[in-house]
Amino acid sequence: MANVGFLWLALSICSEITGTSMIKKTSGFSKLAPSILVIIAYAVCYFALTRAMSTIPVGVAYSLWCGFGIVGVTLCSMILYKQKPDLPAIFAMLLIISGGVIMNAFSTI
Repeated sequence: MANVGFLWLALSICSEITGTSMIKKTSGFSKLAPSILVIIAYAVCYFALTRAMSTIPVGVAYSLWCGFGIVGVTLCSMILYKQKPDLPAIFAMLLIISGGVIMNAFSTI
């Protein structure tokens, strides 16, 4: 049953990355198509996150959601907006992902 929760979590993470990465393209929600995409992506994101949390502990789900979301948005910003993270940002992202993975692998919450 927890495996289904992780599928919901993956959908939530992908939707959150999509929505967050596209916010800049909405130009303050003045462009219709990207604005609709952001709204739909966030709706899917939170629906899937609630489904994921029905089988995954909240702390584990949220830590993975945040960690992979941060890294995913950073990677998308590199592609979409030509942004380049510096060494401290890369190190911080590695720490965030490590924390999520350690929490998931070893925590009993």
